[in-house]
Amino acid sequence: MSAKISRRSLLLALGGVGLVAGCGDHASWHAAGDIPGDSRPGEAASPDPSGSPLVIPPANPPTPGVCPSPGGLGPKGPQYTLPCHGTEIALTVDDGPDPTYTPRMLALLAQQGIHATFCMIGRSAAAHPDLVRRVLDGGHHIANHTHSHPMNIAKLPASAVHAEMAKASDAIAKASGNGYRPTLFRSPGGAWSPTVLAQCGTQGLRALDWTVDPRDWSRPGVQHIVSTILRQTHPGSIILEHDGGGNREQTLTALGVVLPRLRDAGYTFAQP
Repeated sequence: MSAKISRRSLLLALGGVGLVAGCGDHASWHAAGDIPGDSRPGEAASPDPSGSPLVIPPANPPTPGVCPSPGGLGPKGPQYTLPCHGTEIALTVDDGPDPTYTPRMLALLAQQGIHATFCMIGRSAAAHPDLVRRVLDGGHHIANHTHSHPMNIAKLPASAVHAEMAKASDAIAKASGNGYRPTLFRSPGGAWSPTVLAQCGTQGLRALDWTVDPRDWSRPGVQHIVSTILRQTHPGSIILEHDGGGNREQTLTALGVVLPRLRDAGYTFAQP
C-alpha cells in the first residue's frame, strides 16, 4: 500500500525542489525557449501543479524475463532495452547540461545513490564545462545528443549528421578536461534513419533509444510523469527524462517520488 506523503515531507525529501503551477501547449513552450523534447510523435500525496492530489500507483514488481518490446530498425538498430534477465533498469536524462536543473538533478541522484546517463547537447556542454565535469565526477555516463539538437536529423544528409555528432563529441571531450568521449548516441526525438545509424558506426557510437517516455519535457503534470513511469517500467526498461531544454521543475519533483518507489519495488539502476 502506498504511504501518504505530505507536501512538506515531499519537498523536504527533495531538498527544496518545488512545484510549479500551470502548463500550456507545445507552441507556448517552444516560444518560451524550450527545446522540443525527445518524445515520439495509490493514495493521495502532495498536490500536482494542476491542483489535483498526487495519486501514486504501485510500481510493477520486477519479474525477471518480463521486459518491454525491444523495437528495431534491424539488427544494427538502436538499443531500446537493457538485458532483462534480472531487475536492472536505466535512467537517461536529456538536453543538458543546464545551470539551473542539472545541479539539482545530480543532487537528487546522489541522494538516491543512482547513476544515470546524461545525453548532452554539444553546444550546452561547451557553455557549461563545469557541469560536464560534475556529471562525470558523480559517476554518471555522458552520451552524444548532437551539437544543436536538430529534430529533422533523420532527413539530413550524411555530411550534416556527421558534423552534428562529431562537434558534440569534440565539445564534450574538451569540456570534460580529461578527453572523455561518449560511446553512446541518442538521436533527437528518437529519429533514426539508415544515415544516422551509419554515422553512429562510422564514429564508434552505439545508438541508444528508450522504452518509457512520460513526455516530461511537455510539462504534463507531476501526476502524469509519476504514473507513466511506475506503470510502464519493467526489467530492461530505459526511462527518458530531461534536465535541459526548458523548465524541469515537474521532472525533478516526479523523480523524487519515482526513484525511491522503484528501488523499494526491487529495481536496480544500471547504465546502458
